[in-house]
Amino acid sequence: MKEDIKERFKENVLAFIKLPLSRMPLWIEAIGAGVFFSGVVDKNPLFKERLRELDGKIFLFEATDIKKRFHLFIKGGELRVIPHMAVAPDVIMRGELKIFFELFLGKTDPDTVFFSRKLEINGDTSAAIHLKNILASVF
Repeated sequence: MKEDIKERFKENVLAFIKLPLSRMPLWIEAIGAGVFFSGVVDKNPLFKERLRELDGKIFLFEATDIKKRFHLFIKGGELRVIPHMAVAPDVIMRGELKIFFELFLGKTDPDTVFFSRKLEINGDTSAAIHLKNILASVF
């Protein structure tokens, strides 16, 4: 029962933020996403250290349900959110906003969402798998 309430609450929060996010300018999104990722990294020193293993990699995340995309650039153990990049990404991941939130909070299994086709991955699959392994080891 308690899990059902938590799940419904999470669904309601995501539904509530989808509309503003779908209309928000990319530069504001980049700031918000940067704050979110900084909070995740700062609370997990091991995560920050492990990110150094992907130094220089660029991940493009496309939230298909709100038609938004952003680049995640890993440099020196930090995650930098960039709305546009002239350089091609190493990895492209496509899925719903909910999937990305759950992945970065360690609330869902990356293999499950990939094999259920809720997450599409293209590009450097070894970098994508390495990021997945880092997330799994930290959360």
